[in-house]
Amino acid sequence: MPRVFEAIYQRLREAVEGDTREDRPWWMLVPLGLLSVAAIAVMASRETSWREEPALFASAALLMGVVFLAGLWVVRSRRIPMGALAWILAVGAALNVIGTGLWHSDDVYRYVVEGQQILARQNPYQIPPGDPAAEALVPAVISERVNHPELTAIYPPVSLLVEAGVQAVLPGLQGFTVLACVASLLAIGLALALIVRLGVHPGLILAVAWNPVLPIFASGEAHNDIVMAVLLLVALLVATCGRTATALVTATLAILVKPFAAIALPALLATTGWRRWWLMPVTAIVIYLPFSGAGSGLVSSLLAFGGSMHFHGALDPWIRIGLTWIVPAPQVEVAVRLVLLLALAGGLTWLWLRRGAAPLPTLTVRMLGVLLLCLPTLHPWYFIAVVVLLPFARSWALAVWTACAGIYWLHGVQILAIGDWIETPWVTAMAHLPAVTLMLVEVFGPAREAREPGRLPLIGRFFHA
Repeated sequence: MPRVFEAIYQRLREAVEGDTREDRPWWMLVPLGLLSVAAIAVMASRETSWREEPALFASAALLMGVVFLAGLWVVRSRRIPMGALAWILAVGAALNVIGTGLWHSDDVYRYVVEGQQILARQNPYQIPPGDPAAEALVPAVISERVNHPELTAIYPPVSLLVEAGVQAVLPGLQGFTVLACVASLLAIGLALALIVRLGVHPGLILAVAWNPVLPIFASGEAHNDIVMAVLLLVALLVATCGRTATALVTATLAILVKPFAAIALPALLATTGWRRWWLMPVTAIVIYLPFSGAGSGLVSSLLAFGGSMHFHGALDPWIRIGLTWIVPAPQVEVAVRLVLLLALAGGLTWLWLRRGAAPLPTLTVRMLGVLLLCLPTLHPWYFIAVVVLLPFARSWALAVWTACAGIYWLHGVQILAIGDWIETPWVTAMAHLPAVTLMLVEVFGPAREAREPGRLPLIGRFFHA
């Protein structure tokens, strides 16, 4: 094992020394890192959550976002030596460890119930958390805080199996915080390995390590998207090593944690070849089989969530406003979903036709960006899969978009005032419109060639190879 770490370290040192960009001071990363650590420490020290103090939490999260963007500018504009890289990684680890002090998401209560259901041999696709049989498995303080207790399991079965594994090892809420933190640190390590593998500047790991999304919404709120992101990173890494079967099976596991990972399949299959495509449906069938007694219940809650709910979407509110003028009220919801699906299909097709020689992670993060644009609901933790691949997208638009994730908490100002979950349009606009505008500039503005010298290949812009 020591030889393995020695080899990894040697490859990393070679990559750092191969960066022939200009030597410029990097000391500003020190105060920037300390400022970000201080911001998340303030949030973690509060005995309340963002729901009780939305302005404070949103301000601290935005400060982390500004620090992240400033740090990203530094690592993109100069050579980053080993000392600076070590500081970047140390700050990233500190952010995620401190982030575990934040209040976890309400989703975690559902994770606990469903995990206990699996251990009790109940089928969560048949028995919702609000059923007395499920409520009897956990303390009342947990069962009464499950959101949408009337809905059976929303996520695919690998997510449920992970929940059961956590409950078997560390019952209750804390196990998911531990899992999320470990997975976040693992994601940073895997992203760094992929960076070295593809010859990208190692300093760009800051795009993952300092991004506020990981310590806040993965390590902090313990959303299961981080498990999907880790599996997706593994799939992309082994695919670049030529291990086709492992890549396809791992990608399928990622999809069976959360379906967003399916957006990577075209790029993955184009890279690995279609000869072993059958591994994906076979893997899915094997994992779904123990839950098959639920029949249509396997997807009913997922379809209900995706078919009618909408909150904080990037394009959805503006499409919805436009369609209310031309479509009868009963048909607006269907019309909005149709327009979003057409936008998604058109965007992905356009990306695919213009993919050029874009590396696999680059094409994947671009497709994820288009997917998020077209979702009717866009919670900030949905950015986790994008964040772990940010080093492979030179787009400032994606970086700004993720840096603004904390604006979401400003919805809490109105929620706190009226005591009901409600979307505030100006908050949604602030969170998305600056980044969407910047995307349009990157897509349709004049192309700019990367100027950095050196043997390391540079990844292209968001929509350009």
